[in-house]
Amino acid sequence: MTCIDWGQSICLFGLSCLAKTTIDIGHFPDGAEAVIETWFNRAGTRPLSLGIICPDTIHSDSLQSVILRHASRLQSLDVMADSDSFWNLTAVQSFPILSNLELYSAGEFDYDEGHIQLFEIDGAPALRRLSLEQVLPSMVAMPWAQLTTMTLVLIPPSECLDALRWATSLREFRRHSPPEDQFISLQPSPVNHPSLISLAISTDGDEDILSLLTLPCLQSLELGGRFSKYEEYLDEDVVPFLSRISGILRTFKVGMSPTVPVQWLRPFTQLTTLELVRSMGMPFQTGIIRALDRRTSPDLLPKLQSFVFADCGSNQVNDELLDTLGSRCDVTDEAHARLESFSLIWPEFDYSSDAPTARLPLVNVLPLRALAGRGMRIHIGTRDQNSFY
Repeated sequence: MTCIDWGQSICLFGLSCLAKTTIDIGHFPDGAEAVIETWFNRAGTRPLSLGIICPDTIHSDSLQSVILRHASRLQSLDVMADSDSFWNLTAVQSFPILSNLELYSAGEFDYDEGHIQLFEIDGAPALRRLSLEQVLPSMVAMPWAQLTTMTLVLIPPSECLDALRWATSLREFRRHSPPEDQFISLQPSPVNHPSLISLAISTDGDEDILSLLTLPCLQSLELGGRFSKYEEYLDEDVVPFLSRISGILRTFKVGMSPTVPVQWLRPFTQLTTLELVRSMGMPFQTGIIRALDRRTSPDLLPKLQSFVFADCGSNQVNDELLDTLGSRCDVTDEAHARLESFSLIWPEFDYSSDAPTARLPLVNVLPLRALAGRGMRIHIGTRDQNSFY
């Protein structure tokens, strides 16, 4: 949750304060209710954001009381609680301006108790973003059809697919970390979702749903962020899915392994943005860079306009990468796009540190300046700061 300023938003987590606008009063201890009341009163009539960790049922009555009193002004609600606390929150009341809801289970649910109903189905008309972690979608009464963004964590595939069926207006879907115990034994059935334009999953077990998805309007795909090594078994799920979306996908973000799956890129004919993410601890593998060289592979990613190399040091700007960038800088035919931009994103460092790794040296400046002189936009640094000069 992002807090904006004093009195406008409050986060209650058992963590040290991340910013001066975050108030740290632990796991909803005695007295927390009064503190929330004080700060929310100081917020005047502005919308409120509330984040609470309530890991046991001891304070669930107080939690329910807080939400009841402020439901009409809550714009964002983030609750981590145990099973009994969630049941005690059922059917609180309506949330007229609630747009973002995040529910995290701190333990296993007793799924025999019924459905979690935080509000009437028409009681949250502004709700658009939903995140569930270890809370099954089938156990939550929700206005699914109005959701536009959904994140599911530690949720089995059949439940994810059902949520996609119900959320007919969904535009963005993220799924991460499938549970170890796939306690839903029924074979999931395929889903055709015509509204989804953005999909993000990890490549650590999440790829199991790809074979069951038909997404005719998908424009952005993220596969993992990193995975330690590429395994050929991933091809069984990933490659057919990529082939189905090859003519419509515009943005692809994928983790790099020491053995880069170059074949995953071959089907794309309309891709305009490619982001490769790698770990600083991985050995640098140049196969993907060689494959992108237009002189040797003229038909690979013919429409590519933006290339992002993420979580890399500046020492990755070597001759091979420079040659590849140069090969895509000049275009003489309409069938191939010109590479308009290149970004090398550094990992985040503590810049207040005196450690030698706190800053990464920029090398090969002159060749990069030459590419910039030919019209290529170049970003080297963190995502928020361009250190290229």
